[in-house]
Amino acid sequence: MATTHHTPGASAPDRSKLSLLLRTLLLVLVAGVWLVAIAMVGGIIGSRLMYENSIYPGASVRGIDLSGLSLQESIDRLQIEFDPYPLAPVTVAHGDQSWTLTAEDLGVDFDAYSAARAAYDVGRQPIPVGDIMTQVSQIQTNLQDTLSAYQSGHEVLALETVDKSAGLDWLRERAYEIDSPAIEAALRMDGTEIMSTESQTGYSLDIDASHRAIYEALLANQGERVELIINERKPLLSDVSQAEVFVRQVLNGPITLTASDSDLDTQSPAPAYTIPVGDLASLLTLDIVPQLDGSKELMASLDVQPLREQVQLWALELAREPREARLDFDPSNGEISVVTPSQIGRMLDIDASMEAIRSAALSSSREAELPLRLVEPSINMHKIDEMGVVELVAKGTTDFAGSSADRIHNIKTAAAAVDNTVVPPGEVFSFNAAIGDVDAEHGYKDSLIIWGDRTAVGIGGGVCQVSTTAFRAAFYGGFPIEERWNHGYVVGWYGKPGLDATIYTPDVDFKFRNTTDNFLIIKSEVNDVKGKLTFNFYGTKPDWNVQVVGPEVIAEKRAGTPVYQEDANLTIGQVQQVEWAKKGVDVQWNRLVKGANGEIISDETLESSYTPWPAYYLVGPGTAVPSGVDFRPLRDSQSGG
Repeated sequence: MATTHHTPGASAPDRSKLSLLLRTLLLVLVAGVWLVAIAMVGGIIGSRLMYENSIYPGASVRGIDLSGLSLQESIDRLQIEFDPYPLAPVTVAHGDQSWTLTAEDLGVDFDAYSAARAAYDVGRQPIPVGDIMTQVSQIQTNLQDTLSAYQSGHEVLALETVDKSAGLDWLRERAYEIDSPAIEAALRMDGTEIMSTESQTGYSLDIDASHRAIYEALLANQGERVELIINERKPLLSDVSQAEVFVRQVLNGPITLTASDSDLDTQSPAPAYTIPVGDLASLLTLDIVPQLDGSKELMASLDVQPLREQVQLWALELAREPREARLDFDPSNGEISVVTPSQIGRMLDIDASMEAIRSAALSSSREAELPLRLVEPSINMHKIDEMGVVELVAKGTTDFAGSSADRIHNIKTAAAAVDNTVVPPGEVFSFNAAIGDVDAEHGYKDSLIIWGDRTAVGIGGGVCQVSTTAFRAAFYGGFPIEERWNHGYVVGWYGKPGLDATIYTPDVDFKFRNTTDNFLIIKSEVNDVKGKLTFNFYGTKPDWNVQVVGPEVIAEKRAGTPVYQEDANLTIGQVQQVEWAKKGVDVQWNRLVKGANGEIISDETLESSYTPWPAYYLVGPGTAVPSGVDFRPLRDSQSGG
């Protein structure tokens, strides 16, 4: 038997009825919504028709409701409400000054027409021509603006007419009052008068920035206080006080410089020198120096160097040369005695003096001591025990027998001048320095000297006997010869040629160096009876050995043609020989100096070249002379050279 199954739920007829009911309700609902929408749109449209020539509800200008008013009515009302223009005044301040500026002062007024027109245009933006969708969109926007104004209100901004030139004119007046230039600090000197000027900060009104700030505050309508915007102008040189202090200190008064030391004469006041203020002022310099931050600094400086020439003159006044002691040595007992005492010298330290001047100029005492430096003599009588003079070191002897009395006098004078001379270790002995000037003032007489190409009478004949003797002591003693000149021709007084030494002050000198470690005392001995001159060098005998070989003749030259010279002092037929012919010769001596162990200290060759010397005759004018001679007639004038 077949079974029938039924699905639970409504039957088919029931479902049909339910569906119909639901569609009916939906249609009713949709119709209701449309009716409401139509009613609203209709209301809006009706409202827009109602306010066709007046401002829509909700539009206002600064809280003044203009709903329903026509454009002209709105203008009239706004002009009444805004008379006077209700913008709050602005307070403008600078320092302790302030000014109250109204809208009228600043050229600002209310534009009633523009404000009313802006309120009237709410919801009335023009419908563009063309695309239908754009038109529908603008219509929808206008409807929305109208509805929004009605529901929430629409505040239209008040429009101002602004003539900002009024504010500019006012600010320019303030700038004339406020603006001031920056003033640099300054320091000026007029002689010794000092004038200083303090710096001042400059100010300038920033017109553009202040102008913007004032109008922004006014149009904000908050009654704000506005500070004028001022730019500072800082001076680049703001302070000269340090330079002024420096300058005033230097010009505080004259400075006094005193020279004193323990060796000055205590019975006399110490020499003092004054530098007046005017001179100090001339030494000051003012310089403006740029700094890394862009500023400037005034630097005052004191340059004392222009005073150096003056200080050098002071140095000449204060200087005292040290005096070397002259000492006598007694070989019999080895004692040294003082012949001429030594003296400490002094000299002004110029560089230190310049610094002393500067220090005095910057001090309140205005005084300083000139630094004198004591100069100890190299031969100090207080240090005899340290000199090492104990024995004979070297000796030289020459013969002067047969010399004229005047020549012997000059030999003794020159020998005495050299006697007791002391030569420190390492130092150079100068014959010219030892004897000084060779002239009548120093006791020398006329005697025969070599002058040019002949022997003549002149001051100091015989002095070369002394220089030659001293040279031989040095040469045989092994001392280095620093300077030596042989005579122009062979001189009979000096024996074998090649060991003479001529001098002619101040240019031609004889010098040797003391290369021992001890002092030398030079002693001279003159034996009138035997006609001998001896120089003895006393010190500590060095450990060297001296070997001298010579003379070796290198070349000989014949004497020249005899010379006959007319002399007005002679009579006719009178003949006087004044020179005798001498051969010329080139010779050399060898000196070998060896140390204690045989090592060679020096190996030297001493060379001398002598000119041949003709016989020389003086004859009276008109005297017959031999043929083949060098005859020299009488001249208007004759030279001694």
